[in-house]
Amino acid sequence: MRRCKKLLAGYDRIRALLSALGVLCPPRKVLAIGVIGGLVALLGSVYWATQHAVVLEINGLRFVHRTHARSPWQVLREARISLRPEDRLYLPDEEGMRRGTPIRMDIARVGLIVYDGSATRVRTHAPDLAGLIRDSGVIIFPHDRLYMMGAEVSPEARLPNPEPPQRLEVAAWLAAIRRPIHITVRRAVPLKVQDGAVTTTFYTTARTVGEALYERGLVIYLGDRVSPSLEAELAPGQSVFIERSKPVVLSADGLRRALRTRAERVAELLSEEGITLGPKDYALPDPRSAISRDLRVSVVRVHDEYYTQEVSIPFNTRWEPDPSLEIDQKRVAREGREGARRQRIRIHYENGRELYRTEEEEWVAREPLDRIIHYGTKIVLRTVETPSGPLTYWRKVRMLATSYSASTAGVSPSSPWYGRTRLGWQAGKGIVAVDPRVVNLGQAVYVPGYGVGVAADTGGAIKGRRIDLCYDEDNLKFWYRWVDVYLLTPVPPSEKIIWRMPE
Repeated sequence: MRRCKKLLAGYDRIRALLSALGVLCPPRKVLAIGVIGGLVALLGSVYWATQHAVVLEINGLRFVHRTHARSPWQVLREARISLRPEDRLYLPDEEGMRRGTPIRMDIARVGLIVYDGSATRVRTHAPDLAGLIRDSGVIIFPHDRLYMMGAEVSPEARLPNPEPPQRLEVAAWLAAIRRPIHITVRRAVPLKVQDGAVTTTFYTTARTVGEALYERGLVIYLGDRVSPSLEAELAPGQSVFIERSKPVVLSADGLRRALRTRAERVAELLSEEGITLGPKDYALPDPRSAISRDLRVSVVRVHDEYYTQEVSIPFNTRWEPDPSLEIDQKRVAREGREGARRQRIRIHYENGRELYRTEEEEWVAREPLDRIIHYGTKIVLRTVETPSGPLTYWRKVRMLATSYSASTAGVSPSSPWYGRTRLGWQAGKGIVAVDPRVVNLGQAVYVPGYGVGVAADTGGAIKGRRIDLCYDEDNLKFWYRWVDVYLLTPVPPSEKIIWRMPE
């Protein structure tokens, strides 16, 4: 200390000398400042050279402190290190300190324990949580949970090491060591759970009923009822009641959902889900049916659509005689018109799919109008020139002519009808076969290239405007061509005349 006082006194003299030199001229002033600066540097070097190094070891971390102090206590005061009663200090003697023996300190860790609505602070040298709690005097029960710095830990967990500061200084290191370690004790309480017919009692540290059931592994479905509610806070000795729901599958409005319900009847389930049945809708099974596990419920939406369709009614053709028209002539007296029949059709849908359609109503919206065709009934006699002279006829018909004989008629020679016509006449030239719907049997005809004949026969292939010309066996000629056939007079009675021939 005396050496320091002498150095300070010398420094004061140098400062007074600088003040006195302030009145000198600039060149001399600069020179004086240089001299004085050198003296100051010399004094600083001397001060530094006279210091010695002291090692401070704080919780295993060493610091080097340069000082003129001779005793450990002077070093601690100079380093501004304040110790708590729980801290441990190991001091060397003065000689050992100068030789490098460290001043060793074990600073107690600080624990802040929150439990039972209160907090307590403890200082400890214990390496783990169990020792810290033991030093605090807080009692921990077997089912309690411990949280250190926000994370759940076991009592055997080691205390976290303090993090060294970015600037390795004694004060910062002491602050890091003494930073509180936050400990939370969550007390376990007994909880009785009545799950249907099963009763379970267990300890839990959960804050709410829902957390306790989740930690216990009890699955709560959306349809289950829990009393008190899942959000209710737990209290010691509390009882929880679980009313289980039943799983069902509900199909409605195009959606198929797996649900859980406590409803007793299907109707209650539909009401819970906000499903309303329309006037024609129905549910399967019946809404009065009881709910059982894994029941499948289907809602069938029913609606009907109506439309009107129009079906045409064909008109008829009515033939009327017209004495002003010549036979085989016709004219349309009035065109026909279709009628209309309207039908009201109901289409039945279930869940958007058509099941059937029925005719609900039918009526005639428009009556059909018959088509009227007049056919001629006027007979006009005319003559035709033939190789044998003129012949008078009353009708001319265009027909397809073929020919045959008794042997080509398709009748067996052993048959009693062989060579006989429909009227029983002997087959031969002058006999023609016709369709009685076109030419009456017994009618005399003239066929150009064949001559005169009488319609006295028929044939299976002779239909409509066909005429088959009969020959004798020795003069058979083969025909197959269209010809005009003349129906000769006399004109038959009106009721015998075929006024309208087949087309």
